[in-house]
Amino acid sequence: MKNYISLGISLLFLFACAVPDDQASQVLQLELQRFQAMVDKDIEFLEHVISEDLYYIHSNGNVDNKEQFIDPIAAGERSYEDITLDNPQVRIYGNTAIINATCTYHRTGEDGLPNNLTLLYTNVYVRKSGRWKMVSWQSFRKE
Repeated sequence: MKNYISLGISLLFLFACAVPDDQASQVLQLELQRFQAMVDKDIEFLEHVISEDLYYIHSNGNVDNKEQFIDPIAAGERSYEDITLDNPQVRIYGNTAIINATCTYHRTGEDGLPNNLTLLYTNVYVRKSGRWKMVSWQSFRKE
């Protein structure tokens, strides 16, 4: 009987530990998809993954809501050749996921020269109605 109880406790512990890793993987995959949607100007995906109450703080201190973030991408005023992600750390707290990472926006300036921007950032997703939604972003330039 003791063995069954120990086995049950061990399995419960393993299951509890596996769930956050799975959720962290889902959130990280969603983050990579969001970056790709920004590159591809996939507005439908961005509309789907970004919460209506987005609070997005750019590295220059400007703040956008959802519409202010998506509209310049849709209009081609903000464009990216690629966005790469380095050293992501995803932590899950119930229905909240926090990502700390470095990303680089690969882009070309008006003069035709590379104008890449590397940022350290924190991004917050919240699970609403069973779906992860991006609710907050804050970043600063990495020199």
